[in-house]
Amino acid sequence: MSFIRTKELDGRMYKFLVKGIREGDKVKQKVVKYLGPVNPIYKIGSKRKTNASIFVRNLTEEEKSKLRTDIHSSNAFTRDRAKIILLSNEGLFAKQIADKVNCEARKVRKAIMSFNKNGIISLQRGKSKGAKRKFAKEDEIVILINFSKSPREFSIPISAWTLPRFRDHLIKNKVVESISIEKVRQILLQAGAKLNQSKRWQYSPDKNFLRKRGQ
Repeated sequence: MSFIRTKELDGRMYKFLVKGIREGDKVKQKVVKYLGPVNPIYKIGSKRKTNASIFVRNLTEEEKSKLRTDIHSSNAFTRDRAKIILLSNEGLFAKQIADKVNCEARKVRKAIMSFNKNGIISLQRGKSKGAKRKFAKEDEIVILINFSKSPREFSIPISAWTLPRFRDHLIKNKVVESISIEKVRQILLQAGAKLNQSKRWQYSPDKNFLRKRGQ
């Protein structure tokens, strides 16, 4: 037969499940399972932060008018964000908005947080991180000056430039911080450089390329 027994340890009462075991004429109690304190103390920590119920801030009449126009935009990014903000303004939760706009709740929360911080401008997609870098005229001139010389003048044991080799040369010698092979190709073609049959670039571009660039 099993029953619960309490016992005081270090000033606190604890519960145990015990079972009576007969040994001859005597019955001894054996602890079967520890059941914890009689009056447990639960630790209440700080409330976990969550953005699951984030809502858009109060909108101005001008913002509402702009949003109502943008929900008909031909740009899908702008259209979806405008819908998200207006639905949030109606009091819908992120998950409810996601179901209506057919997207993830994470995207909804991101759109709301962005709007709360940046306003209407957040309805326009920002420039991608991989946007092509623009080079000044002076940068291109320095690139072409390097290209007009034989690779051997830079102690590179080849007779003509290849695009990867020339690009590596520009970065290694700090002519540019970074540049894509395609951008190198465009600069060379505009200067009159040509690719020979061996897939190597002739290192004598248009002899007048400096004059054409105002030098």
